Amino acid sequence: MNKKPFSEDQARGMLVGLAVGDALGTTLEFTTRGQFEPITDLVGGGPFDLKPGQWTDDTSMAMCLAQMLRSANGWDAEDAMKRFINWRDHGYLSSTRVCFDIGNQTADALRRYEQTGNPYAGPVEDAQSGNGGIMRLAPVVLAYGAVKESAMAVAQLQSRLTHASPRCQQAAANMAQFMVTGDQGLLPRPDDPPKDASGYVMHTLHAAFWALTQGQSFRDVLLAAVNLGGDADTVGAVTGQLAGRIYGYSGIPEGWRNRLHDHLKIRTAADDLYALRPIDQ
Repeated sequence: MNKKPFSEDQARGMLVGLAVGDALGTTLEFTTRGQFEPITDLVGGGPFDLKPGQWTDDTSMAMCLAQMLRSANGWDAEDAMKRFINWRDHGYLSSTRVCFDIGNQTADALRRYEQTGNPYAGPVEDAQSGNGGIMRLAPVVLAYGAVKESAMAVAQLQSRLTHASPRCQQAAANMAQFMVTGDQGLLPRPDDPPKDASGYVMHTLHAAFWALTQGQSFRDVLLAAVNLGGDADTVGAVTGQLAGRIYGYSGIPEGWRNRLHDHLKIRTAADDLYALRPIDQ
């Protein structure tokens, strides 16, 4: 068995960091930069009036993938889609026990799967290049991270479930490569604040990469990310995965970890995925 190139602490950091970033950003989701008071803590609220530490669809879908990978013998696209539908219809792995937030592309893809039976239901047009394939990526990296090429390939497969454009697939592969290797030379270093922290996959990545340059701690880079506003929960979730790889679980503020909904369940999922033998795709 190949040794995974990241530690258990970093594995925990990537998945818990995703959820923390999601919960942090939900406060400012759909807001316009310059029209709100920047946040400095995990406070909840936002358009869905969540409690501090509750998270949105980003973490729910990531946990669906985590549960599939923990129970399946390798990648199982149909299992993943069935879990997504269970979340949509019955609140499976939701922080509020209901599905209160689902992206348009994801909703359309789930309907297509129900109609056709093909789990790779994401649209392939570049005009439909949302960020759903990168917001939930960490479980794939934890399970397949012993082999970089496998992690990158399965990152693309999981994106194709709901977001199948070339841009979406390439973004997922590039993000997986960084999360496996931790090579910060792979990250573009934008000099200016991103003009738009929207749900477009490249805007989300740009915002996350920029945020990583805005401090030397998990706390500082996550606050920089979510205070961009816009699609703040997903920008937070993506930045949380990247920052979790850099700073590890131990670098996430203890107060944020303690307030995170289902913190122990998420941490245990990370541990279980990290312990998996490398799975052939």
